[in-house]
Amino acid sequence: MPQEELKAAARWQVKDLVDVDVAELTLDVMHVGGDVARPNTAHARQLFVVAARNAAIQALTRDAAALTEHLGTLDIWETALRNLLGASARADGLAARACAAVLIDARHCLLVVCAGDELFYVRRLENDARLLARARSEHAEAAATELPLGFEYQPGGAFGGGTEESPLVVELQRSIDVWERSWPELPLARLYIASAAHGAELAALIQRELGQRTVALDPLAAFAPDAPPPEGDAAQALAACIPLLGAALRTETRHL
Repeated sequence: MPQEELKAAARWQVKDLVDVDVAELTLDVMHVGGDVARPNTAHARQLFVVAARNAAIQALTRDAAALTEHLGTLDIWETALRNLLGASARADGLAARACAAVLIDARHCLLVVCAGDELFYVRRLENDARLLARARSEHAEAAATELPLGFEYQPGGAFGGGTEESPLVVELQRSIDVWERSWPELPLARLYIASAAHGAELAALIQRELGQRTVALDPLAAFAPDAPPPEGDAAQALAACIPLLGAALRTETRHL
């Protein structure tokens, strides 16, 4: 299908999936994986389709009209996290590899998988309030060395016999399984955890249970290492930081 017809086709496809008239929505599309060629597959290319109410966009941009007038692209949470993940992967020498990031805060539990700055996979997960408590309590007992990978998955690990499986960890494992089946040519190199507090403990717990190299990602420390820590609520600071960083780190210039 010609590029100029994609948005009109997507608008027609989603009209039965939304609870408002499509005339009240702003809609945009982007290819899964961008322009990355997929070898040995007969599947048609897929699209991410994003829809937002016109009234909501107008309310958000009303006080920033002078700024938004010069913006060609507005990032949503998924693409903001994509931009942050891409910058982190490049800094770690993993720009060409597939990496994933999970944002865990009070409003979001969002998973994205990217490779070469392109967004390939998105999933919203249910948060697990017990996971942080487990991570904090087990952190004091864990050795301060990196755990070897490739071991057999055992829910609860060796630090707390009989501990319940975390629904979040289970869904992360399912998502990784889907990724590996869908894109076997792009094995996942690293999982980043972005959390307002105790990110290192969460990363250690998730790494142990998934057998996937997992590290904490502190956006403020990564991109402003000399800045003082934010005052007040760390969760609010993270929630404000990620959309801004997402816009600042945008590298994509293509338009569909």
